[in-house]
Amino acid sequence: MRIRRVAKVGAPLAALALAASACGGGGEDNGDNGESVADIPAIDINKTDRSELQDGGTFHWGINEYPTQYQVNHTQGNQANAVRVANAVMPQAHGFDEEGQAHPDEDFVLSSEISDDGSTLTFELNPDATWSTGDPITWEDYAAHVETVGGHRDNSDKFDLGDTTGYERIDDVEKGEDKFEVIFHFDTPFAEWPRLFEVLYPKEYMEDPKKFNEGYQKDFPVTAGPFGDVEFDDTAETITVNRDEDWWGDPAKLDSIVYDSYENDALAGVMNNGEIDGFYLGYDAAGYETLKDADGVRMTHAANNGFRHMTFNGGEGRILADQDVRNAVVHAINRQQMAKATLDGVNWPTDPTANRLIVSTQTGFQDNSEGYGEHAPEKAAEMLDEAGWTRESEDALRTKDGEKLQLQWVVPGGLQNASDEAEIAKAQLGEIGVGVQIEPVPNNSYFTEYVIPGNYDATTFAYTSTNPYGGDLAENFVGPVGEDENGEPNWGNNLHNFSTDEINAAFDELSTLTDPEEYAAKANEIDRMLWEQSMAVPLFQRPGQYAVAPEVANWGANGLASYSYEDFGFTK
Repeated sequence: MRIRRVAKVGAPLAALALAASACGGGGEDNGDNGESVADIPAIDINKTDRSELQDGGTFHWGINEYPTQYQVNHTQGNQANAVRVANAVMPQAHGFDEEGQAHPDEDFVLSSEISDDGSTLTFELNPDATWSTGDPITWEDYAAHVETVGGHRDNSDKFDLGDTTGYERIDDVEKGEDKFEVIFHFDTPFAEWPRLFEVLYPKEYMEDPKKFNEGYQKDFPVTAGPFGDVEFDDTAETITVNRDEDWWGDPAKLDSIVYDSYENDALAGVMNNGEIDGFYLGYDAAGYETLKDADGVRMTHAANNGFRHMTFNGGEGRILADQDVRNAVVHAINRQQMAKATLDGVNWPTDPTANRLIVSTQTGFQDNSEGYGEHAPEKAAEMLDEAGWTRESEDALRTKDGEKLQLQWVVPGGLQNASDEAEIAKAQLGEIGVGVQIEPVPNNSYFTEYVIPGNYDATTFAYTSTNPYGGDLAENFVGPVGEDENGEPNWGNNLHNFSTDEINAAFDELSTLTDPEEYAAKANEIDRMLWEQSMAVPLFQRPGQYAVAPEVANWGANGLASYSYEDFGFTK
């Protein structure tokens, strides 16, 4: 029986992405050009019609790590660069425009419709869509994805899952009129459903734990996208994707994309030498100085769907497990100084205002840091005293029960601004008797061996999102998501290794809200909760500043929009 279709995608939460004025922040320290985060454009990609592009060519995309896991639902696959590669060669159900409006990716999903009560979602699949094996992409692939990523399998503990959000609410998946119609039944409405199936994998690699955990480890055994035939060069640390001649959609304009991985601080020099065509410059001051007047380099200027932050490991038994101690550490650190030290050198607003769930171009953006984000070292010292961390003299580290209050602050090698941030924190924390041991680690092992396993006390990095929904960040703050094989809590992609029932419940509620104003209000409420817990303490909204060759089209600072990989190219 055919399910009645009653609502088109695009109405629910996509409206949140409409432009709005910023609240909070601003002021005289917003950068040399007087710009605030609210003034920054939404997108800057040199948008060009396909007819104006050359046929062929290789685009060299500079990235700052060489990922090894490309099953993005795996805990080790939750990395932006892994998703950037996967999106070129794998299916995705929906894309987003620059205003954050969702639309089905018709190369894979011809239509997607939700019932009025949010309980039934129907996809009409493109019958031309096939895996590189020649097998059609059918409802069974989607059903296998839900079964695994939703944690519904009897052996779910064998799958190293990072996040189950949304999928855990689907209690049944059924075949529609034929194998190209799939019907999802939600036990609880999930208003952010367009962000599901960001990357789809064939059922064979979702049903078997070994294939899930290892099948896409530095490999793409099965693909389905405008590019395919993925090549890994461990010596050069490059990933190459080649145009898929069997692709049924608009053919890729490029012959290939090469993801060239370098240490962060090396990318500008490589770009200046003409070895890559573009990379995310962000807040690399030395790189900006190298490239700002360079021939053959354009700097993009737009909002970025991400924020840089300080993350503290509050897991059980860690020195920052105490909320009051985390809050004190935040008060001891001058976030404005950190932001200014980083952003002054790239001619970007140095306002530390950032909202974890809402970007400056979205409705409801505001600063929720009052009482938690201010630089107040005297208050920090008092809080530590009250928490039992005492100091015998002005030069001594604080101690409690014989333990020194000293943080292991991990920084990735080749990223000068991360080292600078750690040094600022070390000096300022030292003033109130908190020690900081800065530990530089290799770039490629920073996440896999230190941050993800919880081998750190403090660090700085960025959270980015590929869709406009604040709930997409839930995986970074909620949990646990079950237990591991030893019966210990599995925190999945929550790198803080703790959460609260209130945060979990609030994110659950957020994802049921379809009214933009209600959604924004709840998102701000959650952002406030995260301030209270000192989770991913924002330093600033990331600059959408890419260095790119002027002839590169449809690539760069894409803000809330999805990339169309087949439309990347070089102007004629």
